[in-house]
Amino acid sequence: MKKITTIVPLGLITVLSQNIQAQKDHRPNILIILADDLGWGNVGFHGSNIQTPNLDKLAKEGIELNRFYTAPISSPTRAGLLTGRYPNRLGIRQTVIPPWRDYGIDPEEETLPEMLEKADYRNRAMIGKWHLGHSRKIYYPLSNGFTHFYGHLNGAIDYFTHQREGQLDWHNDWETSHDEGYSTDLITGEAVKCIDKYSKEGPFFIYVAYNAPHEPLQAKPEDIAIYTDDVEQLKGKERKETLYAAMVTCMDKGIGTILEALKRNKVDENTLVIFFSDNGAPANSGGNNLPLRGNKHQEWDGGLHTPAIVSFPGIFKGGRKINQVIGFVDIMPTIHGILNLREKPVRPFDGINVTDILSGKKETIDRDLYLGCGALVNNHYKLILPGKNDNMKINDVFLSYYPDDPFEKTNVSGVHPLEVSRMRSITEYFDSKEPVSKVMPYDKGREDFVAPFEWKVEK
Repeated sequence: MKKITTIVPLGLITVLSQNIQAQKDHRPNILIILADDLGWGNVGFHGSNIQTPNLDKLAKEGIELNRFYTAPISSPTRAGLLTGRYPNRLGIRQTVIPPWRDYGIDPEEETLPEMLEKADYRNRAMIGKWHLGHSRKIYYPLSNGFTHFYGHLNGAIDYFTHQREGQLDWHNDWETSHDEGYSTDLITGEAVKCIDKYSKEGPFFIYVAYNAPHEPLQAKPEDIAIYTDDVEQLKGKERKETLYAAMVTCMDKGIGTILEALKRNKVDENTLVIFFSDNGAPANSGGNNLPLRGNKHQEWDGGLHTPAIVSFPGIFKGGRKINQVIGFVDIMPTIHGILNLREKPVRPFDGINVTDILSGKKETIDRDLYLGCGALVNNHYKLILPGKNDNMKINDVFLSYYPDDPFEKTNVSGVHPLEVSRMRSITEYFDSKEPVSKVMPYDKGREDFVAPFEWKVEK
């Protein structure tokens, strides 16, 4: 059979090329904003007295995720966010990665910025708190798909000196940064710089991870003045709540500045914005998870059911509240779906693509979301197994039925034995996937630890 050669006019080739480029140029910018230890009851759109006008506006105009779940503590949430996989698969579940731990995110895991690199996202910035490994360069953001890193490797740094364990932990790419200022403001400023620069260079990904309002409770005088004339006269709980509120309001101002930068650069309509907290507020921290039960470190909703918002004005209709169970591990597969990427992930996602929920195409998706440490949740039920967490003061399997009991007050495990059995088998399966040897108590290795100079390592 004769081979037929089709001659395509040069003009048509040019048009096709332009169409392909136009499709690529419509790839959305992606902005993820993560708060640190922000309680469910610490935002205005949940009835708080803390001033969060920018988040309130974003929630009103965007999509409020009313049942969004994370891990109950920092490093596991960040690991799941950046891999789309349950953090226990990475050996990070019951505790964070402390300064004295030689451990980090598995280099074999494909991260969100690595996935976006394949999708031709040239600029991929990580700004703020990393908390996924610092002892070796292979664990650093620049070794895991990010093209720019500005911020700190550890958690719980001093907001003004940027020190942890007596050493400066503030970095600009591979180098130490001696920038002065309140860390929340520095993070905001760098995010704005990146938006101003990247908006001219094609679609971008920026991951802004504030360390606020995590302890230490340190706030600027002008933010404290919003809540009290003299913080030094305050003691105990009242003092903590005032400082915490001031820190949240400062972060909210920063978020407003970042969102304004998107508008100023005329990229707000084509930017997917995702906001949430890495976990709930700790007990006695000044934060508030009410009316949810429990606190950070716990599998009760107060520990891992966090404020969350999605905004994508050019694609998703705003002004809505969604009650679908959605989790931190769903972010990467959802972005994979929004971009319509054909290449499968290097390792299977544990999260799911919830684009149909966000777009309004579907109202619900039946799924079970594993929360770690013997806990599982779906649209109707939540199961917590005994003995998985020392902070869980329960004597038996606890099953909540959300339509009647959204605040986990009543144990209905005896009424729904088949559901308990089904959910328990799923939970115990994922519990068994934990690389136990890598899960160590927080303080293990702390004695006699000396931080490296300026938190820099040789290799």
